[in-house]
Amino acid sequence: MKAIILILFFLTVSCSNDDGPIPGCYQEESRNRRIIHLIKEATGTMLGQQCGDGSFLLDPDSENQSGPLGQFYPCNLLEEFQVDGVRVVFSGYLYESFDTEDICADLFEITEIRLADQ
Repeated sequence: MKAIILILFFLTVSCSNDDGPIPGCYQEESRNRRIIHLIKEATGTMLGQQCGDGSFLLDPDSENQSGPLGQFYPCNLLEEFQVDGVRVVFSGYLYESFDTEDICADLFEITEIRLADQ
């Protein structure tokens, strides 16, 4: 009986629901956004001076690697990639948006990014 209890204890301790992605952006107190899609190794172009605030957007090459609005608004874009027209390969998390928001691109968190081979 002790063996069964011990086995159940270890199984319970070793099981976790933390296997999914952990959001790092867009987690304001009032809106705890869910990750709705994972993007892996997509290629695209950086677009500068977008959305009226001078921010940069990622424009994926493939429609099946984009979100509902088509372009991504990255929360954590490194300064070295903030170059209009630069080609990149990127991965990351696409976040949900709400009907009450006025946004110009899909909310996105970069997990990996590098320059594309020219």
